[in-house]
Amino acid sequence: MSVVTGVLATAVIVLVLCNIYQFLVQRSALRIAEILYVMAGNVRAKAQEVRRDGKDVEIIEAHLFDMATSARSILRALGRSEDSLGPDPALTVGTNGNRMSSDSLLRLADNIFFAVSEENPGAPWDDIQMQALERFRSKEPNMEPEAARKIVTVVAHRFQKETNGKKPLAMAHS
Repeated sequence: MSVVTGVLATAVIVLVLCNIYQFLVQRSALRIAEILYVMAGNVRAKAQEVRRDGKDVEIIEAHLFDMATSARSILRALGRSEDSLGPDPALTVGTNGNRMSSDSLLRLADNIFFAVSEENPGAPWDDIQMQALERFRSKEPNMEPEAARKIVTVVAHRFQKETNGKKPLAMAHS
């Protein structure tokens, strides 16, 4: 009976150690994801501040947004509730391999269009759209030209619609 008791005691100890190991690994992964999520938010906020100062950081914002999305998906996979993650419902889980998602491309085009319109306040609407398209194509060189043109056109129409068909004040001083 002592051999059977010894084997059972050894099995219990091994199972307890495995359970403790699993708990520690899960806690460390959760902590890493939390740190990554906070860092992404802080860096994204800094990137927005730099953009307001007129610098070209559209691609950085897109990548940081994807980093925050990844951190959020890790936290969700590790059991965190949506309520505990904070008030950022714009972050969605979804990957598209090495390619940027359609939301990321639209966000990138929107950031580029905004930057070009701020840099050229007196430029005609078509010139702004063409410069935005050129800059967008330089950021995404592997994209089909027609697809890039459609994305920038959609963003330009949305921008024009949001300003009620008028140039913003900065652009009206031509």
